[in-house]
Amino acid sequence: MFENLLYQDAVAVRLRHDVAENVLPPSLLLSGPAFSGKLTAALELSRSLSCEKSAAWNCPCTHCRSHRALAHSRTILAGSRDLTPEIAASAEVLRRDTSDAPRYLAVRSARKLLRRFDSVLWEGEEKKLVKARPVMERLSETVNRLLPGTTLPENGKLEKLLDSLVDDCAALQGFLPSVLPVAQVRNITGWAVHSAAGDHKTVILDGAERMPEASKNALLKFLEEPPPDTTVILITDRKSLLLPTIVSRLRGYAFRVRNRSEESEVLRRVFREDPAQWGGLPDFFRSWRSGPSELVQQQAVEFLDRARQGTGVFPKETADIKDILDLNAFLEALSMELQRRWKLDECASHKRSAEEAAALREARIRAESMNIPVHLVLRRLYSVLEMQ
Repeated sequence: MFENLLYQDAVAVRLRHDVAENVLPPSLLLSGPAFSGKLTAALELSRSLSCEKSAAWNCPCTHCRSHRALAHSRTILAGSRDLTPEIAASAEVLRRDTSDAPRYLAVRSARKLLRRFDSVLWEGEEKKLVKARPVMERLSETVNRLLPGTTLPENGKLEKLLDSLVDDCAALQGFLPSVLPVAQVRNITGWAVHSAAGDHKTVILDGAERMPEASKNALLKFLEEPPPDTTVILITDRKSLLLPTIVSRLRGYAFRVRNRSEESEVLRRVFREDPAQWGGLPDFFRSWRSGPSELVQQQAVEFLDRARQGTGVFPKETADIKDILDLNAFLEALSMELQRRWKLDECASHKRSAEEAAALREARIRAESMNIPVHLVLRRLYSVLEMQ
């Protein structure tokens, strides 16, 4: 149990104890920095609550086999998160090694996205998925072909299959709401309350801080009277953005920042990478985004233009920058634009260039190490650049 949750021993010990002693609360909050294993822990907890035996990772029971492939019908996964970097990285592992572990890695990464389109979540909203349906069906078929126990295509055909997986996941990601819609919260409540009694039910809400007011209120009502045999798990990188009334109804499990050597071991063991090539997990996952897009580059130019003009008007377009990966891509584009301007402006002072570079470094530290919300990091950076 929790063998795949690396270097979060304190959380793993608490969860094992609470499950073994039957003192796990009906509602939990897993909070901590990005890339710390929170979703891994939530999925593993869901498996352990369904297991007919001792919940060892290789348990042969029906429930565990289904959970390992992220296909268990009594687990609901919802919420906003960009899964495409993890999916692309996992597909690359499978290109190099076709043993069972990389196959599970690729299947699970894709289904972390695909399960957010389960029919339960979209009941009454099916029209919104008309264009996504062909992608979902093709992706489901691809994932099934990658499952351990199936015969993989050989050589170039496997490459094409994995290319299709990555492309379809990128397309499907575009249909995922940027916040958790209130309709999905209500559908989850209905499913938890009215689905047939029997096996344990688990609801996982990823990116719980990304909820509009209506969704927060609907969730609060759900948490006030959780159905029996149901566990609700909220996941957040930004606990401070959750309503205090919601937090008060949850038992918290705090994840810590892994140190450099621990992140290196995750890169080595999970993604089969040489850690020396990367500055940590955020740097690794950022590399699987195809560099700053044209839109991000435009945002960086406008952000810098307004700051240097001293208009005092904060660019509304930065509202699209929601998580640490978005922020890192934006900061990368901003750094490139600053360097371009430094080279063009022969009169630019060395002091100003150094101060602007320091502001970018501070922004990364504030987001990655100090866990400060992205929008506050951007506002601070904007105010600093205005003063230069």
